Formats: sequence, C-alpha cells, structure tokens
Amino acid sequence: MKTCIAVVVLSLISVCQPAPTCDQLLKPVDRSPDLSGSWFAIAMSSDVCLIPALFNSLFWPSIAVDVTAQATPKIYEAKFKFKINGCCSKDPQPFFFENNTILNVDSNNAPTGDPDVLLQSGCPDCLVVKMDDNINILLLLSKRQNATAAELTQFETQADCLGWYKPHVLNTDHDYENCNTTDDAALTDMIHQRLKNTFAAPLNCMAEKFLYYPNVAYMWAQQWWNKFW
Repeated sequence: MKTCIAVVVLSLISVCQPAPTCDQLLKPVDRSPDLSGSWFAIAMSSDVCLIPALFNSLFWPSIAVDVTAQATPKIYEAKFKFKINGCCSKDPQPFFFENNTILNVDSNNAPTGDPDVLLQSGCPDCLVVKMDDNINILLLLSKRQNATAAELTQFETQADCLGWYKPHVLNTDHDYENCNTTDDAALTDMIHQRLKNTFAAPLNCMAEKFLYYPNVAYMWAQQWWNKFW
C-alpha cells in the first residue's frame, strides 16, 4: 500500500512540475558536456524566417557531425556530414570548446570569431547551440536521430523566448554511405525545380510577417509565385 501511495505521489509531482521559464531556457549550460561522439541535427530556428524555410524547402538536408577531441587541450575536430537531395558531402572543421562556448580556430588553433553558446536542453543527450552572427540560428542536436514531441516543444519554446521563428525539423535520413552522384548542373536543376514546386514555406514566412489575414496572404503569395515562375 505504501509503495502504491509513493508511486502516485511521485507521478503527481512529475506531472505538476512547472514548465521552465524563459530565463531558465536561455541560460547557458552550467557544466561542459562531453561533445565527443556522433550528433544528429534535429531542428533549427532563426531570427530570419526565410533562412530555415528556404534551407529546408530547397535542400531538406540531413546533417550529422562526428566530434573527436584533439591532442591540444580544448581543441576538437568536427566532421560534418551532409545529405542534400540524395547527394552527400563531408567537411572536417576544427574548433575550440570551453565551458559553454564554441569558437572557430585559426591556423595556430587560437580561438577566433564570435562564440556559439550551448543553452539548456530538454534532454540529457541533446545540445542546443545558439549561433550569433550576421544571421542568428538556434540548432537542436541529439545523440539520437529523432527527438520526442516534448523535446521539440521545449526547443520551440526556446526559440519563442528569443523572439525567433518556429523551428523547422530537418531530414532524418542519415545514411551517408548510399548516396547519389550528380554533377553541379543536375543539382542546380533539381534545386530550381524544388524551389518552383515548394513555394509554400518561404512565402508563408512573408505572409506571416507582413500580412494580417493568413488565408488571403497565402492565396496572394501562391498567385505571385506562379506568375514569377
């Protein structure tokens, strides 16, 4: 009987816990997480709506990164893997990591540029990276190839706390071995056709930002897009 009561009480406590505040969600992580291993990009947001919308509509990319520590303290190598329209590429990049900040490095492994900051995440095997540059981006990565609905909701809340746009979920096809081969011209044609066929996401951004009535805005955007192409 006591065991049953304890289980009920613990369940109620977990359900009734208040949702994290914006101050908590936008706070940098307290301790440096272990970055080593494979990470999968789950979703991204930005302060510019068209950036993730176009990025996802045109390319719908799968992105993964394998991180390994280097001999020099605080220096890591990130081996990025991209899959776009079935075509794959890899790009190794060294970086500096300390506490909750990530920086590019120069040829002497000295930190340079604006720092990316790791924010609090909704799961123990996730990273939330806030990148402040000419275009600001919020990126959710996980050791898993998919995130739960609750984790995505918290990430969306983080973006909302920043005043940024609703995150776009990225492709989950992380097979980087079986890839198509195509030349630049064919890839350009493919992207052009995709841009022509997937007007909704970028133009809904414009409608959401500038116009009050979304349905009318959507119809206007579709007509404009069809005339343009």
